[in-house]
Amino acid sequence: MSRWRMFVLGQVALIFAWGTVALFSGTAGAAREVKVDAGKGTQPRESIWKYDYFDNFYDVSSVQGQDLWIVGNNSRILHSPDNGKTWVIQATQTKETLFSVSFIDARRGWASGANGVILHSEDGGATWVRQVTGTTHPIFRIQFISEKVGFACGYFGLFLRTADGGKTWQNKSVGEDVTLRGMSFVDENTGFIVGEFGTILKTVDAGSTFSRSTSPMAATLFAVNFPNENSGYATGIDGSLIATSDGGRTWRKEDSGTKDHLIGVRSNGRIAVAVGLRGTVVAKKAGGDWAAVDTKTLNWLSGIFLGEDRNGYAVGAHGTILRLEDILDKGRGN
Repeated sequence: MSRWRMFVLGQVALIFAWGTVALFSGTAGAAREVKVDAGKGTQPRESIWKYDYFDNFYDVSSVQGQDLWIVGNNSRILHSPDNGKTWVIQATQTKETLFSVSFIDARRGWASGANGVILHSEDGGATWVRQVTGTTHPIFRIQFISEKVGFACGYFGLFLRTADGGKTWQNKSVGEDVTLRGMSFVDENTGFIVGEFGTILKTVDAGSTFSRSTSPMAATLFAVNFPNENSGYATGIDGSLIATSDGGRTWRKEDSGTKDHLIGVRSNGRIAVAVGLRGTVVAKKAGGDWAAVDTKTLNWLSGIFLGEDRNGYAVGAHGTILRLEDILDKGRGN
């Protein structure tokens, strides 16, 4: 293994550390620290809210901007039925760190994480059941397109797909020793996956085959998002940010304005937002330039949901939950 790859994997391991390792010790502005038992709710009063200093959150999923789910270390899952006004811990009966969550409606959702774990809920997260994946590799990203069709990716080129809601998972790994970090499917057949060494893969047959796109930079990519089949963004190490407008045939480098790792990215077609280390948030309007947004936190941010307009959330270290609509107007040109 090359020295460069060892460095990259070390950085990735820090970002997606298991347990309660703190990456940064910065505070979250006016946030307050709260700790509740499973099944009990809390009411945050600030736009930047620190749920529990010892929890790291990695991803957030939303259904119609009302129901929200957040996942993190030690199988922590939070649910809000009212667009973040209140949050309730959901019990999972497992301890694996969860890196990704995907809900298709207010009842049916999936979460993935360490040791090949995939959890499924049919009742909005009141109960979670572990599905058989056939792997012990970390699953860094999961996405469901419908109640039946879903995809997942992770370590050592891992790619899984299901056509029955996760009752059975097919291993269609790409056959390369490359960590796959980000994934975005626009329908049941067409999707994009990114990872180490600037890897960009596209499939048009639900993962039976992949074609490789050329990245304008060799940096490891952590996240990718396509709001439609033509336009997409990918982000990675040292502020790397690339974009496409032709369905991934060609990619161009864009100036993110930061050297901090960008771990998550989302676009709704009108605005795009990327988040990363040291509380970094950069945003742009369609056709505009990327501009920094003041988040008043140094905690790293990993997961992001962006709905219509500026409605959305970003989550990260030390239980940080950041409401995007309260900060995006403060960014230059946003």
